Amino acid sequence: MIFFITYNDHPSGVYWSQVTDVVDHLNELGPDHVRLVAMVSLRRFRASRRIILKRHPKAIVVPMIPRAHQWRANWIWLFLLCLIHRPTGMIGRGIFATALALRMRTRGLVDKVCFDARAAYGAEWREFRVVDDDLLIAECAEVEKEVVREADLRMAVSGALVSHWREVMQYNGQGHEVIPCTLGRDLQKVGGIDRIGLRRELGWGEDDLVLVYSGSTVGWQSVDLMAMVLETVLNRDPTARALFLSQDDEHIRLLKKRFPGRVELRWYPHDRVLPVLACCDIGLLVRNPSITNKVASPTKFAEYLSAGLQVLISEELGDLSPLVRSHGLGWVLGASVPDLKKPTAADRERSMRFAYESYTKSAHDPQYRQLLRCAGPSRVYASSLAQEASAELPHGLVSVVVPSFNKLRYIEEMVASVQTGSYSDWEMRFVDDASTDGTRELIAELAEKDPRIHLHLLPENRGANHCRNLGVQEAKGDHLLFLDADDVLGPDCIRDRLRIAALGDFDLVVSTMEVFHQNPGDGTNRWVPSARDPLAEFLRHRLPWSVMQPLWKRKFLLELGGFDESFSRHQDVEFHTRALFDPFVKYCTIVDGPDCFYRIDEDRKVLKPYDLLEGFTRSALKYYFKFYEQAARTGRHRLLVGIIYQTHIQLIHYRKLDKISQGEFDRLYTLLMDPAFTERIGTVKRTLLKLSGWYNALPVRIPGVNLVLYRLVTL
Repeated sequence: MIFFITYNDHPSGVYWSQVTDVVDHLNELGPDHVRLVAMVSLRRFRASRRIILKRHPKAIVVPMIPRAHQWRANWIWLFLLCLIHRPTGMIGRGIFATALALRMRTRGLVDKVCFDARAAYGAEWREFRVVDDDLLIAECAEVEKEVVREADLRMAVSGALVSHWREVMQYNGQGHEVIPCTLGRDLQKVGGIDRIGLRRELGWGEDDLVLVYSGSTVGWQSVDLMAMVLETVLNRDPTARALFLSQDDEHIRLLKKRFPGRVELRWYPHDRVLPVLACCDIGLLVRNPSITNKVASPTKFAEYLSAGLQVLISEELGDLSPLVRSHGLGWVLGASVPDLKKPTAADRERSMRFAYESYTKSAHDPQYRQLLRCAGPSRVYASSLAQEASAELPHGLVSVVVPSFNKLRYIEEMVASVQTGSYSDWEMRFVDDASTDGTRELIAELAEKDPRIHLHLLPENRGANHCRNLGVQEAKGDHLLFLDADDVLGPDCIRDRLRIAALGDFDLVVSTMEVFHQNPGDGTNRWVPSARDPLAEFLRHRLPWSVMQPLWKRKFLLELGGFDESFSRHQDVEFHTRALFDPFVKYCTIVDGPDCFYRIDEDRKVLKPYDLLEGFTRSALKYYFKFYEQAARTGRHRLLVGIIYQTHIQLIHYRKLDKISQGEFDRLYTLLMDPAFTERIGTVKRTLLKLSGWYNALPVRIPGVNLVLYRLVTL
């Protein structure tokens, strides 16, 4: 389930168009149920709740805690709703709804938070004093910065708003989608409208040029500027008329007094506005050049166009002014008021066509699908897809990337396991890391016999990370898997993983692996990707899968940036953690029999234990600090102590076996207990780490004690 949260928004035409219609559209697009959570004013709670539930029966409507300064206290509603419904993600409409959602993410109650940005809130509150409270206005600006920086995905109503974030809030990411204010579902394409009836009612003729403004009279609507422009038009053209579909305003009253019979004020229910607009000629979007207006996407733009109107629009009004100019949708107001004319039938048709091609919800389905991908569950179980599985064989080239270094005795067995498999449309990219045992020559012979095998030679040893990254760059397949030169694939591995991958837009499909010693099947240790929260398991260093278990979408690997070559150890742990932190990642786990086999052999022994342990120690610290901030965003940062704990145990184990000296142990222990780390974890966990060191140094240990200590340090 995904929550779509609104805070202090009241039922209105805008609410139906930008909230309930969006929720309905999201539910039509994807399988993840999106549910509206509306926090409304206590003062009008009963009436608002009744109206919202009539329009959207499945909505959850709760009263806001009174007083604007107490907005943070409303976290209690989301906390309770999270405990009941367990949402995977939250979409916050506006800064306060999103800030409350971020607090749920920090508490680990939700994984993803998306910010539905409708305006430049800090600028709007400052420029138009939405509330008469300097402290609250300043707080608004700070909250906006927080949600822009911390949200997993940002939806902006204009590209200009994204530029504002970059300039003012130092936002430098790409995690945003631009979705302008679109047509509401009840604003259907008009046809058969009596364009004369309204004019007769107002005493206006068919040939009169009718300019219309539809909307509120709040400050950013710039009614004063609009009145000045209309005065110029009315003075210049005796056939010009002005219709206001709004509340009363002193500037409107002055215009009516100055131009009797040519300026009218009307107020219609939301569902009658479009037919009235269709009786007019030109829609007005005339606004002052404030920051608020420069980033805006007025809802009336799409409504004017859908009614067949042309638009008179101010320069630099969001992304809309260039559209009007380039698509012939009306006039852009410059230093002087342009000469206006009645739209032709072709003009009206062009406006309506543009509205329905560019300003409906369905016109922005790719952006809405990204929203669902981000806020929905990242993980899918293959068992839930069993009924969808097709008997049709999967297709598409799969690249098998193999880093190799002095693995001569295993190469042929590994290659044969792929060649004899049930899936034949593959290529194998060997990246040899300067082998000296004849591995290169053997691979070259195999490549001569099978054109699907390719060999890339490195002049010097660069490590498995570099080899895998090079293999990804050279690969030609849409999907890719990593295989070590001494491991083995099961006969149906590629086929079965690819079949599951075809059932969804998955970035990776993870299956079960078995560890063996001499022959596949002789071991009992299996790595089954059944953990409830794989990301948490990686962070606490209880690894849910290894590098050979996933089938990857190559495009995702390229976007991810491959392996971090600065890690000498824990490369695959860092890589998988980074992949699972991607807000858009979608993956499937197959909990079944093993389809790949990992070899444990004496040749894997390391001859220099100290160098090995130093690499593990430095990489453990590097991993801890690299992911601390990201983990803290979802309340998982405490889990990172797990990799330090496990490294500590490893050091003690090697010392007990006398593989390193006491002096070497002391140097590694001092390195591991970095002051920046020990200060961050606090006194209690420092004590637990010391206790675990003392306990593991004992000659005899009680089963289960280590597990208890491990869980305590990762709480």
